[in-house]
Amino acid sequence: MTNDLGVWTADDCALVLIDYQKEMFEVIRSETSADLVEMHVRLLAKTAKAFDVPIVLSTVGVGAGFNGPTLPSILSELEGIEPIDRYSMNAFEDEAFSDAVKATGNTDPSVRWNVVSSLRMV
Repeated sequence: MTNDLGVWTADDCALVLIDYQKEMFEVIRSETSADLVEMHVRLLAKTAKAFDVPIVLSTVGVGAGFNGPTLPSILSELEGIEPIDRYSMNAFEDEAFSDAVKATGNTDPSVRWNVVSSLRMV
């Protein structure tokens, strides 16, 4: 964070993408359409890559056959990033996911809360 401005820089951030799968998009019931959410996530991923922001991608239930993978349009923006598949609905209960988030170097819980809160609003 820049002390002068009190804002985050790319070095302070990580992009955590949780469960951007077809099954999750099918249940979006808000003013924001699923197509718009998908476009925003693609643009966010492009921006994160442009600024070298670490990206953690997670899915739930793919290995068990409950859900499909991350949407292909979103995956196309995340070349070289392997999704972490979980069996737990709470991503932070999954050790591999938690370790990947910690590995970004951004371990400030308030930052993680902002990410999770933002995803809940989508």
